[in-house]
Amino acid sequence: MKYIVIVPDGAADYPLEILGGKTPLEAAETPNMDSLASKGVIGRAKTVPEGFRPASDVANLSLLGYSPELYYTGRAPFEAANIGVELGEKDIAFRCNFITAVDGKLFDYSAGHISTRESHTLVDYLNQHLSSDRIKFYAGVSYRNLMVYKEGLDLGLDKIECFPPHDIMGKPIDKYLPRGKAAAEIVALMKESEKLLETHEVNSVRIDLKENPANMIWLWGQGKKPQIEDFVSRFGLRGGVISAVDLIKGIGKTISLEVIEVEGATGYYDTNYAGKAEAAIEALKRLDFVYIHIEAPDEAGHNEDTQMKIISLERIDKLVVGKILEKFSLDEVRILIAPDHFTPISLRTHSPEPVPFLVAGKNIPHSGAGSFCERQAQESSLFFEDASGLINYLIKE
Repeated sequence: MKYIVIVPDGAADYPLEILGGKTPLEAAETPNMDSLASKGVIGRAKTVPEGFRPASDVANLSLLGYSPELYYTGRAPFEAANIGVELGEKDIAFRCNFITAVDGKLFDYSAGHISTRESHTLVDYLNQHLSSDRIKFYAGVSYRNLMVYKEGLDLGLDKIECFPPHDIMGKPIDKYLPRGKAAAEIVALMKESEKLLETHEVNSVRIDLKENPANMIWLWGQGKKPQIEDFVSRFGLRGGVISAVDLIKGIGKTISLEVIEVEGATGYYDTNYAGKAEAAIEALKRLDFVYIHIEAPDEAGHNEDTQMKIISLERIDKLVVGKILEKFSLDEVRILIAPDHFTPISLRTHSPEPVPFLVAGKNIPHSGAGSFCERQAQESSLFFEDASGLINYLIKE
């Protein structure tokens, strides 16, 4: 038996007036997911425990079978694992976004989805001017970069309160700077970066091209290296993870899943959907389990782009789910499809409601649901208070 988890990140949403009271998932043409819903079961699962922010790190840990209450230390340590940054026991890693600040407000959490090439140039520049024996910046993909503060645990940097930039777009920056006893140095770094980046050549060119400049860094998602059991020991399955996002790949590496790279996987609307499906099919020739993560619906939610959210869901259905169903029959595979969290168009950020999910495959009961969507899932009696139990349901039901 082979096991496939497909995560359309942030796909879950609220009904929208512009869609006649439908959600994007209801409005999208998704015949393959709807067929699986009719041949399997649908329900809801709580991916974000009480007291946690509805973030992708927390939610994907849950979907992979690891309760955040036991294993979560912060987002950035997972991203550090992906780019090969080895954290000491007392080191604190921070996610470092390039953002666009305008008139004292956070205008764009991604600096116009700045290219990786431009981002690497700016990270080198930060290291020239802001790094020290204890502070170093590391380049990731696009706007998603990293800062590591050596021995930061001794300073209490794991305890300061930081805010995800995608949660505060359009809001005054000064009201959402890091807070806490040890926050002063982190705030100073962020403010100093604004002075440094304002006149950098990369940003001069971006402004000339009418693109959002990367004129400030935003530090958040900090944490220490987690102590976590590997996937094969926990579930007895050899697995892999497919994603364009450092965070998801980093979680995979932390739990000893094989990270499977896909050419053209961007973490945005233009990602290589079909390539992800093809890579999963190939990987399952030697692995038992594959986790396919697609970021595009989440980006559409943050961008308040209803049309692209629908389009990305339709691409996932046709180019990911459809290709997998062309290769595998439900007698030889079990499939779980679930967003990690809601990213409502109306909010432009994540929200913590239980997500809809479907499970289909050999020996899975048939619920006969007409489609895969939030409304149908709400009507189901199948509910997981702790979404980390979904993997066991997929494997052992």
